[in-house]
Amino acid sequence: MDVVLAVLGCVGGFTVGWLGGFRLGALVSDKGAWLYWLLNLLAVVLGVAGDFLGFVLGQPWLWIASISLLIATLTGLKYGRGKIAGRGSLDRPEPEVRELPSVWED
Repeated sequence: MDVVLAVLGCVGGFTVGWLGGFRLGALVSDKGAWLYWLLNLLAVVLGVAGDFLGFVLGQPWLWIASISLLIATLTGLKYGRGKIAGRGSLDRPEPEVRELPSVWED
């Protein structure tokens, strides 16, 4: 039964973290970077608190869920803020065409 609870905790923590992180990242994408970093800090604090509680209470599923929640939340925040998942962020922008000024004109 412990294995089933651990797997459910892992899958549940990852799902909640990814969806919540992506949604929050998309919401703060138009706002300042400080809010994005504040949400990252909050995710780390909540993840560490969940790990601590899981160890103190002797519940492996809780700290497993907290670890997967933390990882998925940070990833979801990153992709939600960028609003790009996949190769779109790796594509190079179109080069700018620059016209050189004439040497003879002042």
